[in-house]
Amino acid sequence: MKKFSFVIIFVFLIFFSVSVVYSDDMVLVTGRMLSSAPVRLNDQSTEEYPSVLGRIKLKVSKSSLHFLSLMEGGVDGTIRSPRRDHYLFKNYHDVYQDNTPYLEFKELYLTKSYKSFDLKVGIQRFSWGRLDDYPVNDLLNPWDYTRFILKSLEDRKIGVPSISANVSKEDWAYQAVWVPIFVPYRLAKPNERWSGIPVGTVFSKINDAEVLSGEPDLASNKLENSSFGFRMQRMGEIEWAINLFYGFDPRPVFKTTELSISEFQGKLLIDPGIVPSFHKIASVGTDAAMVKGDWSLRAESAYTFNRFFNIRSDLWGYPQSLIAGVTPLNPIEIKRDTLDYGIAADYNLFEDGLLTMQLQQTLIFKKPDTLYNKTIETILWANLKVGWMNQKLETNFNLASNPEHGANMVKANAYYVFDDSWKTGITAILLDGPPQSLWGMYSKNDQIGMEVVYSW
Repeated sequence: MKKFSFVIIFVFLIFFSVSVVYSDDMVLVTGRMLSSAPVRLNDQSTEEYPSVLGRIKLKVSKSSLHFLSLMEGGVDGTIRSPRRDHYLFKNYHDVYQDNTPYLEFKELYLTKSYKSFDLKVGIQRFSWGRLDDYPVNDLLNPWDYTRFILKSLEDRKIGVPSISANVSKEDWAYQAVWVPIFVPYRLAKPNERWSGIPVGTVFSKINDAEVLSGEPDLASNKLENSSFGFRMQRMGEIEWAINLFYGFDPRPVFKTTELSISEFQGKLLIDPGIVPSFHKIASVGTDAAMVKGDWSLRAESAYTFNRFFNIRSDLWGYPQSLIAGVTPLNPIEIKRDTLDYGIAADYNLFEDGLLTMQLQQTLIFKKPDTLYNKTIETILWANLKVGWMNQKLETNFNLASNPEHGANMVKANAYYVFDDSWKTGITAILLDGPPQSLWGMYSKNDQIGMEVVYSW
């Protein structure tokens, strides 16, 4: 994998060098720089330092060949010591990565275009499905959960080395994707602010304790461990598509080993005995969208075979009190089929005002004693985006709820736009719910913050 990273860098430098020879109309370079400084509202939450994150996008076109590079990097204020990774580039085989400063290729691919056929090779991100934030058919890219709630859907996606073929014929479009190597999702470490690791996060609050985050054994790079996807889309007044996926589930689930507690140089070393677990699934889904006047309607659904879930954490076998030694833990995974479905509506309230409402559910079949002891999980989501003063002031208000467990999230931001390049604003997020719910696991992370954005 290290050799693969060097090859990527080498290819990028070659194409960048070649691009400077081209005329201006063949090269497009854009970028964005974000500086943020969060202020926690709860002293029991882990502190986060200011961050400076940026990205550069390069497009080069010549005849039927197209090259695209999207590189992200910066100083990540969520990273806590002790740091393990001292490499500059993020890799494709670790779940826990604490590089800072860091660089990462979100996309880096070459496209060969024909009359009605495109072939892409390289690091790619895909966008399947119609729902916002949690599309149920978007399974080809794992997510980066280190800033899960704060990141947009596209920013969460980790680019995967892949080959994709696109065919267009009249009102039909077909896309086939092969991901030859397994790339895992990424999680924050137990001692970091946005860690969603169950139990491990609780241990991290113990004074003079270091909680270890164990890396899982990943699938070998063999053909049987590849992931495949196929999408058939019909254009028209009502756009609809059928999606097929077979590969590793990109949604986090854990397995247990054993709890280990020891002392080292006056500090407790705690291995909570939970590591990420990866399983193959098969998914068949469909999605559709249409526009009617001021309304835009979107919907999608997916039936997933052999998806794994964790049982309730009180059944994992952790002792009531912590003592030095090793404690075996109970198996915590169960396998079930699921049906995910949802519908969303966008409504233009006025020229610079857009209201989005969304409802989605996950129905888990034959689900006794699972994570929340519920057979249906619901997410209700609404967002109001309004521009004021001829788009000089941008505001956004987001409200989400998980009614089965009383979990809620409120996000809001307001930006003042100085010109086409500069804007600054205030952001806020409030979270509530039981510890294992989608937003309740971050319930102590309420914060406000200041952001400065520069784009070119």
